[in-house]
Amino acid sequence: MTGVCIHTLEPLQHGGVMAKVRVVGEILRASGHNPHLMYTATGQVPSGNWMTKIKYLLTHATPSTTQFEDYQGIAFPYWPLPIWATYFCPWLWMNDPRYKFPIQVVVSGAAQCGFPVALTRQRYIVWMSTMYEDELAGRALAGDAWAAKTGTGISARLLQYEEKLVIENATMVIANGEYIAKKIVDKFPAVAGKIRTIVYPVDTDLFRPGCTTQEHNSDSYLLFTGRINDPRKNISMLFRAFARVLAELPDVRLVLTGDDPNDYLLESASEAGVLSKVDFVGRQTEQQLISLYQGAEVFVLSSNQEGLGISILEAMACGVHVVATHCGGPDNIVVDGKTGFLVDLNDDYHMANNITRLLKDSQLREKFSNDSVRVANESFSREVMTKSLLKAFHDVYPEYFSV
Repeated sequence: MTGVCIHTLEPLQHGGVMAKVRVVGEILRASGHNPHLMYTATGQVPSGNWMTKIKYLLTHATPSTTQFEDYQGIAFPYWPLPIWATYFCPWLWMNDPRYKFPIQVVVSGAAQCGFPVALTRQRYIVWMSTMYEDELAGRALAGDAWAAKTGTGISARLLQYEEKLVIENATMVIANGEYIAKKIVDKFPAVAGKIRTIVYPVDTDLFRPGCTTQEHNSDSYLLFTGRINDPRKNISMLFRAFARVLAELPDVRLVLTGDDPNDYLLESASEAGVLSKVDFVGRQTEQQLISLYQGAEVFVLSSNQEGLGISILEAMACGVHVVATHCGGPDNIVVDGKTGFLVDLNDDYHMANNITRLLKDSQLREKFSNDSVRVANESFSREVMTKSLLKAFHDVYPEYFSV
């Protein structure tokens, strides 16, 4: 059994990055390999004064082995350094025999977590979803002062250098959608010959339509799934759009899955006058989530920035009609006017108009639903995309993978 190193972000139970890691892990195990996660342990750093942080550093000065789900992990200490420096630090241990693996894969949103392996000149694959400048811009647009500061000056230039090195030194770059593929090639033309577009695969045997959508009724609901407290999701704009929908269709509800809402989110819902019409249902099991998709009238996405938007893929596979913002990834997934509608960032007026239009027009909903399911099965089903990923692994590591 060959060891594989997956360079990634600190693993979380939910979120797009870990969803991609699981896909890669399944392919690796099916091919007879043993995946390990390598990441910087940002969550270990305690809050408090400098003495507390110094004590942490003294007791976490070297990498530690961890276990997350069924993955063995290598957690590198997170030192209180500028963000670009934290991506560099794991390289200090890359010559340690314990951390050498014949197969190297970078699975992330932006590419910087692959910086340590990029410095070693080994073969490696990068599967990425976004450019870091886009991620920072999305956070800054939502009022994140740290992101606004990090996106300028010397820190921004060093982060761009790390990103450039990871992408240009990679043996293969896999873009998680056409939008990010174009961004990569526009910024780094030298990689045009080694980039492939492979969208996150959705299990269309599980994520599929339920019963036929009925006319609008008192049980109708809009659905959003994801990290609702992430400012890039711009849920406050969604609340404003929902308020406009309620002015015409007062029986509709809005269902939000994900984390428990923070105070800011509750205040935003209250200010928009929709708090009593919003259901915060928290984390869902996979089957509960599928049931929510299947029962929803419209899936809504109000984000300022998305590298892809896995929830949109899942919604479309379930035949749910989508109204989303032009925030990156959805631009090349949702076919505007055919599988859903796309609106400008922060445009609650047009988002509400398109939601209302779908709720009032059962024939349009049926057409969008049929087209969404067809696109899902043809373009990003697990059967199709897993074959593409396995072929990519074979082309970089022919001695370890067969197709």
